[in-house]
Amino acid sequence: MSTSHPPPRTNAVIPYVKERFLAASGVSVLFLIACAAPAMRVITVGSISRSNERDLAGYELLLTGWLGVFGLNIGWYANPLSAIALFLLMLGADRGALVVGSIAAVVGVSSLSWYVHPLPADEGGVQFTELLYPSIGFICWMLSLVLIPLVALELSSRRKAQAAAPAPGLTP
Repeated sequence: MSTSHPPPRTNAVIPYVKERFLAASGVSVLFLIACAAPAMRVITVGSISRSNERDLAGYELLLTGWLGVFGLNIGWYANPLSAIALFLLMLGADRGALVVGSIAAVVGVSSLSWYVHPLPADEGGVQFTELLYPSIGFICWMLSLVLIPLVALELSSRRKAQAAAPAPGLTP
């Protein structure tokens, strides 16, 4: 009478859970810093004069950035892409997290097109907001975007190296 034993159980269905949690924590902290800190230094330019130079906080850009699409600026849309990439990373879909996270980083960098295309500051198109320079909030935001694909790449390469390595005790 032969009894079949079930395969041994592993503690982690998704490999490298600790690393994924640390990456998600780091991304979240960087994103929160980006929301709280000044993100962009801008100036409002009218048909007559230049005035109203000010810092825009990250939370202001988070709340109103989706409107940038009307001024040919799609940088804000990196946020939902980044959320999807982080979700994929936490699920263990490293390749998907790498692809979506890389797209999110490129879309995020595209927000610097504000240098070239000033955004409308009023409904009549009389005043425009020009970007003077990005601040620390923007840098933290970009780091949070880039961290996801970098971690996904590292974990994917670790998984490939582990799969390619011979099992212990099976070497001739």
